[in-house]
Amino acid sequence: MDLTRLLMRRAAWIFLASLSVAVVLASWRASTDIRQENHGAREVARLLEALSGLQRGNAGSLPQDLAVLQAISQSEALRHLTFQIEDGQGQVLVPAAHPIRTGEGGARLVLRRDDGQTFNAVLVPDPLSEQREAVADILGMTGMFLVYGLAMLLGSYWVVRRAFGPLRAILGAIAAFRRQDFSARLPRLPVRELDHVAGALNHLAEALGAAEARQKQLSVRLMTLQEDERAQLALSLQEHLGQALTALRANVAYLLRRTAADVSLQAAVRDMEAQALTLHQSLRGLLHQLQPVAGVQGAGDRLPIRGLLEELVKSWQDARLPGRDFRLSIHPGDLELPRETSLFVYRMTQEALANIARHADARTIRIELQVDAGDPAALNWSVCDDGVGILAPEAAIRHGNGLAGLRERIWALGGQLEVSPLAPGQARPGLRLAARLPLGRAG
Repeated sequence: MDLTRLLMRRAAWIFLASLSVAVVLASWRASTDIRQENHGAREVARLLEALSGLQRGNAGSLPQDLAVLQAISQSEALRHLTFQIEDGQGQVLVPAAHPIRTGEGGARLVLRRDDGQTFNAVLVPDPLSEQREAVADILGMTGMFLVYGLAMLLGSYWVVRRAFGPLRAILGAIAAFRRQDFSARLPRLPVRELDHVAGALNHLAEALGAAEARQKQLSVRLMTLQEDERAQLALSLQEHLGQALTALRANVAYLLRRTAADVSLQAAVRDMEAQALTLHQSLRGLLHQLQPVAGVQGAGDRLPIRGLLEELVKSWQDARLPGRDFRLSIHPGDLELPRETSLFVYRMTQEALANIARHADARTIRIELQVDAGDPAALNWSVCDDGVGILAPEAAIRHGNGLAGLRERIWALGGQLEVSPLAPGQARPGLRLAARLPLGRAG
């Protein structure tokens, strides 16, 4: 059903329901007015009967007759009329319910009894009853229109809410797309226009999801190719430069033996030996950076990650971050990951430490890696420091290559990089980099 027809149909139902409520209220009001009019008419008839009784009565019945008239006056049940009873000398025996002003128009009935007593019944119009009736009518009409208006508003709200209820699902799907979650799908919607929108969003999600999957595959392939190039470069350096350095150190050892008698030459050769050793050690460090998992043994295609990260931490502690307090925590302690996953985690930690060395001025660095207790197929990784922190993480990610590369690497593995201060509000808030990686996908 299209949206216009749906809204008009429901609006018609709301109109009929509101009209029915208004008719019921108007009928109730009319019934109340009729009852009041009948009651007023009965009171007038009762007044006439009491006046007749006063005229026909005798001296003994006078108190009772006056009491009846007093009760009628005090009941204020008479409509449009008030009265008072006077004796022949003008003394008021039964006062009016409301004071009668001098000169107020009305009728005066003279009641003569057989015993010679005379009474005057002064009947005057009562505007207060008309005013009360008018006010009651105004309030009744106002209340009726108010109830009718509220019924229409509530009905319209219900109609619009029901008609646009599927929009909540659409907005939820859009929010998921903004979070890069393209797995959300919308069901068939009862409104034709919204169903078209839902279909278009589902198609867009499929296209974006496929594009994201392809991009992640390309990113993983690119990282794999980079690692392959590093491995090839390490092999070339080992084959050429490594062999040349080994030969050079052998020649230097030969020269040391041949120049044992010449002290000046011996000193120069020993200097050559020290430089060759330094160069050889630098080459070994470079080879390890290019291929950190080379030579690491594990069960099958899995590697113990603790040894890799401990060696990485030691290299940073000895070279670029001396004197810093490094704390490495891995749970379980004998955690083994697939070779490719181990290499990715190693590179992530390496990039995080490089960012700390460039910007953080940190004293304590904490690295944590653990399998998620609630989901064994997920790996939680974090690197925290107590440095100066980052004022605008998103801006830093957009403008800096370090965090941007780290986020892209984590995204390609199926995770999301979280960047937040370690101690918000402090002079040195520090920085916390965290990610949750799906082991099956990353491995």
